[in-house]
Amino acid sequence: MTNSPIPSKTDAKTDQFIGTVKENVGSAVGNERLRGEGKAQHGQGEVEEQAATTLGYVQGLTSQISGAVQGTINSLTGNNSSEASAKIEQKKGEAQKEFNS
Repeated sequence: MTNSPIPSKTDAKTDQFIGTVKENVGSAVGNERLRGEGKAQHGQGEVEEQAATTLGYVQGLTSQISGAVQGTINSLTGNNSSEASAKIEQKKGEAQKEFNS
């Protein structure tokens, strides 16, 4: 099992895959310890995947809100060049949220 501090979808999928392999091999050879380890690792991968998805959504929401607020401020102050940059940040956040929904 991976122990990275920030949840990663890649690490999660790896744990799920390895866990499934261990579980299947354990079942095939009658090794309950290996089967149990595999089941636990697969479950941990599912939890990590959900955590990574949630984190990605929150990061997207933060970017979306930050871009919208900065865009509004720039619009009110007439700062057109920064307003476009803020709009890009907002759209990036929207896309990240959608990807993690």
